[in-house]
Amino acid sequence: MILYQNGLIELDYNPATDVLHVTLPDAHHIGISELKRSLDTIASYIQSYDVKKLLLNSSNTLLHDMDDTVYRGVVAQFFTDLKKSRLQRIARVGTQTPSHEIRSANVTAALRQELAASFVLETFPSEPNALQWLLQPTAN
Repeated sequence: MILYQNGLIELDYNPATDVLHVTLPDAHHIGISELKRSLDTIASYIQSYDVKKLLLNSSNTLLHDMDDTVYRGVVAQFFTDLKKSRLQRIARVGTQTPSHEIRSANVTAALRQELAASFVLETFPSEPNALQWLLQPTAN
């Protein structure tokens, strides 16, 4: 069921699997303020619907021109907001740009540790792989 859509993002939630599917737009074309607003919206819906699993397709979200400090700040705020939820897993579909993926992996790993994030984040090359991982039973 579509929880939200605004032309930039669409939040598609499947209550049966407890997976929220979101495809992020190309931040290069929308700007940092719209990217932040989109991430705030995602975090808000995760909290409101008590979502446990997020499929975040960021394959089109290239941030070449974004300063490292700004990028880190955007991710840190998103992770801080997600800490207020009961989210357990994020399956991120990565880009085809190795330099961006290295940057993303470094920032997210550092922030997950610094912020003591309770969710697990894995990056995948495609949505089917990401969804398969999300649907695997978790050990409690």
